[in-house]
Amino acid sequence: MEYRWRVLAAVAFGTYMATMDFSIVNVALPTLAREFDRSPDTVVWAALVSSLVVTGLTLTAGRAGDLYGRKRLYLAGWVIFTFGLAGAGLAASFEQLIAMRFIQSVGIALAIANGNAIITEVFPPAQRGQALGTTGAVVGAGLMSGPIVGGLVLQLFSWHAIFLFRIPIGLAAMALTWAVIRTPGPAAARAGRRMDVPGAFALFVTLSAALLAVNRGQNWGWTSPTILGLFALAAASLAAFLRIESRSPSPVVALGLFRERAYSAGVSSLALSFAGQSAVTFLLPFYLQEVKGYSTGQTGLVVATVPLMMLLLSPLSGRASDRYGFAHQATAGIAFVALGLFSLATVTADTPATAIVARLALIGIGTSVFMSPNSATIMNSVPPDRLGTASASVATARNIGNAVGLALASAVLVAVSTASAGYSAGRVADLPDAAIVDGVRAAFAAAGCASSLAVIASLFRGPRRAAVIAAEQVPVPGGGNTPAH
Repeated sequence: MEYRWRVLAAVAFGTYMATMDFSIVNVALPTLAREFDRSPDTVVWAALVSSLVVTGLTLTAGRAGDLYGRKRLYLAGWVIFTFGLAGAGLAASFEQLIAMRFIQSVGIALAIANGNAIITEVFPPAQRGQALGTTGAVVGAGLMSGPIVGGLVLQLFSWHAIFLFRIPIGLAAMALTWAVIRTPGPAAARAGRRMDVPGAFALFVTLSAALLAVNRGQNWGWTSPTILGLFALAAASLAAFLRIESRSPSPVVALGLFRERAYSAGVSSLALSFAGQSAVTFLLPFYLQEVKGYSTGQTGLVVATVPLMMLLLSPLSGRASDRYGFAHQATAGIAFVALGLFSLATVTADTPATAIVARLALIGIGTSVFMSPNSATIMNSVPPDRLGTASASVATARNIGNAVGLALASAVLVAVSTASAGYSAGRVADLPDAAIVDGVRAAFAAAGCASSLAVIASLFRGPRRAAVIAAEQVPVPGGGNTPAH
């Protein structure tokens, strides 16, 4: 097997591990609430701490890879993550579990920030779409298998097992990284550039405060002092971050990247697309279980339609993008997603399962068509010494989009459902079926509007830049590429 394909296999293995982690813990939240005798609003921190840390640190982790070596940071990520798994599996209290989840999340941030950068570095531009499409398929596999594997493990063993059984997988990811991946030395650091620590801190505060406010706004109240204070903190930190970055000789995020249309359009359309898609995993359980009477297992199988389409079609989409270079493939893909979301906004209490699966298949197909060329566009639009930043931008945009989409879907669902039932407030699950359907339809329509904005953003991406990036790189032994310093 050629070197570049061995690298892809090693990174894909780690990507699967990281993606599965986000979904497998969500399945365990009810179990953790019972075991630790905590309220659902408390145990949600087992999942929320991961979102906050990964979103807040990923861009900094990507820049660290650019400066100090991507393999080094990628490997460190899996070492830290595996240590966190062991600690979480042996946690004796909920506080210990949260601390170990924090450590795990630092490791995930280091790994996912540098994974796509490593792949981009070793694949020529003509094959990047296929390579990144393969990682997209692995993301789909992780999203699909996490709830299934987590449910099975929890049925057979205690909650500790959802962490402990993955320790051998973490060790395997470390071994593969050490044995397979060869990346160029940290040329940027040798040139005298160092991490912008004040900028990294300001960025972490900005993203984590904004994400926490968006995630908890529905529960704590959008106009509560805590939420308003978090938004104010995020705004002040953002202003400080922009000021720091504009003066830094080695910024965490080079603000000039956003003047590159391909980069800014690619990142914007990615965030907006996930703001729409995230509604699916949140809204369908309400509709299928409360209105249609489906079991959790049946619900999981239906929702798995989207990641299944990603698993099957993402590599083909990437190959088509490489071979034919369709100018608007990404735009067409997100248009399919928007169409699928708007079609879900027409469901009724009597809509058959086959019609729901068909709508979800359209979203899955659109996601597959969109993700590969969009990721390739982002990675191809930056200079070689910013590949870590570009890779981290993909993960950060995805996390931000998910958080905003979940908050939007939740707010619309609650507002419309309670208004339809004539209530001023109340749990959605306690409302009449007709009111829940009204809320679900309105929320899917809002999600479709978010994805429609992604279509508009995608149209501004400009011409493909693969040829430009190819000219900036020279071959290295093993079939990869490296910056021509």
